[in-house]
Amino acid sequence: VGTTRAASQWFLAEGATAGGFETWVLVQNPGEDTVTVDLDFMASTGPQPGPQGVHIPPYSRVSFDAGQYVTDYNVSTRVTSTGGVVCERAMYGNGRTWAHCSVVYTPPF
Repeated sequence: VGTTRAASQWFLAEGATAGGFETWVLVQNPGEDTVTVDLDFMASTGPQPGPQGVHIPPYSRVSFDAGQYVTDYNVSTRVTSTGGVVCERAMYGNGRTWAHCSVVYTPPF
């Protein structure tokens, strides 16, 4: 499932960064202006700050390894941006022998 529009806030579910799992949050800026993004994670132990104030130039993408910020079997992510972005959560397991990506929620404007 894809998205038909960019948004300034995204909620990404069901990631994991413990036990050999990898979770990556991919943030693309399809616009003409640089945007600034903040990532916040929710884990079993509660909210965990992720990268903050990251500048993403126009027409580019940045990939964030959630495992650099939180280690847990239950990780969800909120992405907040100063402009419209498109996000995806990619998850890998078992030495990258399998993978899947999320269906995300973005609130209405």
